[in-house]
Amino acid sequence: MMRISAELRDLAAASSLSALLFASGVLVPLLGPPAGFFSAAPLIWLAARNGWTAGLLGGLLATAALLPALPPPIALIFSLEHALPAWFLGTRLRQGRSIVAGSSAAAIVVTILIIGAALVLTGKGHDPVQVLEQQLRDGLAELGGDGTGGPAGTANPAALNESLETALALLRRVLPAVTLIGIFLECSLNSLLAARVLARGQASAQPINLTIFRLPEWLVWVLIPALALCWAPQSRVATVALNAVLPLFFAYLLQGLSITLHLAARARLSRFSRIMFASALVFFPWLLAAPLLLGLLDFRFDFRGRWPLNTPLA
Repeated sequence: MMRISAELRDLAAASSLSALLFASGVLVPLLGPPAGFFSAAPLIWLAARNGWTAGLLGGLLATAALLPALPPPIALIFSLEHALPAWFLGTRLRQGRSIVAGSSAAAIVVTILIIGAALVLTGKGHDPVQVLEQQLRDGLAELGGDGTGGPAGTANPAALNESLETALALLRRVLPAVTLIGIFLECSLNSLLAARVLARGQASAQPINLTIFRLPEWLVWVLIPALALCWAPQSRVATVALNAVLPLFFAYLLQGLSITLHLAARARLSRFSRIMFASALVFFPWLLAAPLLLGLLDFRFDFRGRWPLNTPLA
């Protein structure tokens, strides 16, 4: 049994680091997105290392530490979007459960909570979507815009303003899907980071195999009618279908990336080649169409079954 002093040390370190990362994400614009994004990782590590009780206490302590520095609504967002899923994910990680399944469940629950909170705020006269839109406009202005949607000194600011309004209109329609995908990414990447840290120094620890992720084959028969309904004449039906299609496409993209990793391992690509390929996907996002196509067609062609690994991964 672990000593109480060691548990307290882990509790203090994890809760303090999590609160510091989130506060930096809110108060330091330059470092905000990366720091805030990984603020759940210390709490996931804490729950996976010391149990669900420590994870729950760590989330409460981190939230309490944020209250003197941030407004209570922001601290509430931290507790709902970071501390609560971190406690759940860390507990599952301790039990050896699937990171993908846990992240999916956490993302669905947190998205429902966020949408519910947004509806309550809208009923009280606060529109979270308008706040998000204003943040996007302010960000464009900081990048050289005039604050109205068109960058200063451009030849056709009206056209740029029209493009921004079109993008914002689309964002309003797909905000639930974008929220779900974003929270899933946050949950899964923070869980992978926590698992990597936990595995350090353990000779028996096996690396997480990212080449075996596979969606159930029947899911493609959900995607096809949902994709067709995106062109339904009823706006509400099309919006619901669009918010279903985007997460499904994202799931198939993950499956395609898993297939890509499998094929890279089979071809024995060097570490440098893999880094260059990953960099190309970051700088040229349209290249993601290739792994997406692999993921969509895998139910028919079973790429990993056709081209198995010569030797099993360690």
